[in-house]
Amino acid sequence: MTTEYEKARLKRLRGLDLLDTPPNESFDRITRMASQIFDLPIAAVSLTDEDRQWFKSRVGVEHWEIPREKACCGGVADTAGVLVVNDLLASDFYKDSLLAESGIRFYAGAPLMTRDGYSLGAMCVLGTEPREATEQELAALQDLSKMVMSQIELQHAVGRLDSGTGLPNYLQFVEDLEDLARDHPEETYYALSTELVDLSEASTLQRVMGPSYLEDLSGIGSQVMQSVLGEKKRIYHIGPCQFTHIVTGSQQSVMQQAHELHGALMKIRLKESSPFML
Repeated sequence: MTTEYEKARLKRLRGLDLLDTPPNESFDRITRMASQIFDLPIAAVSLTDEDRQWFKSRVGVEHWEIPREKACCGGVADTAGVLVVNDLLASDFYKDSLLAESGIRFYAGAPLMTRDGYSLGAMCVLGTEPREATEQELAALQDLSKMVMSQIELQHAVGRLDSGTGLPNYLQFVEDLEDLARDHPEETYYALSTELVDLSEASTLQRVMGPSYLEDLSGIGSQVMQSVLGEKKRIYHIGPCQFTHIVTGSQQSVMQQAHELHGALMKIRLKESSPFML
C-alpha cells in the first residue's frame, strides 16, 4: 500500500458520506445473511478509516468501532484481497491483536471494492473457535461484499445526495430519522433547521444576482456549518439554501448551538454583500 493510494482511498471513502451514519436496515439484512451462511455469531460491514475500523452494520457485537492497528479488516483494505485467518492465536501477526485478546479466533473478510479500484473495508465474519472456510462460503462472502457495494452505490447515486453541495438530501434525512426511531426509540432527537435566505424572496434573489447565486450561497453556507458543527456532524441539504441536522441534548443546548450557527452564518459575504434576508 502506497501513501498516495491510502490518501486517495480515504478521500473516496469519506466522499461517500458513510462514516458515523446511523444503522440502516438495507445493510443489516446483508450482515444477518453473512452470519447465517457461516453459522457464526459475529458479522459486520467494516469501513477502514485512517486509524479505526467503523462498523456500518454489525451482528453479535455492541461497539461501533475498534482501532485499525492489527485489525484484520485493515489488512483487507490494505491488500484489496480476501483474508482468512483460521486461528488468530496461531498467527504471528494477529496473535496479540485486540481481536485475539477479546476472544476472537476465526476471521474471514472480503473487500468492499469501488468501481475505480479502492477497498473501503470488508464484509467480514468472525468466530470464537478456530475453523476453516470452504470455497463455497468464501464465494458467498464475496457475493455479499458485492451486494454491500451495490447498496452503497445505489444510495450514493440515486436520490440520496445533493449534486451541488455533495451533502445528503431530504430523502436521506427522512430515512436516517426512521432508522434512529427504530434503533433508539428511547432517545429524544431534534432536527435543527437553517434557512440562509427568506425563501419567499429566493426567486427574486436569483433573478437579480444571477442563476448561480443560490447554489454558490449553499456551497459557502454548508462549509461554514460544517466548520461550526465539526467534520463528523451530518448536515442535510433539504432545499434551496435550506439545511438541517439532527441533535440531541436539552432544548437549551440546542438553542445555544442555533445561536452559534446564526452568528457564523451572518458573517458570510457573497459578491460584496450579505445574502441574508431575515
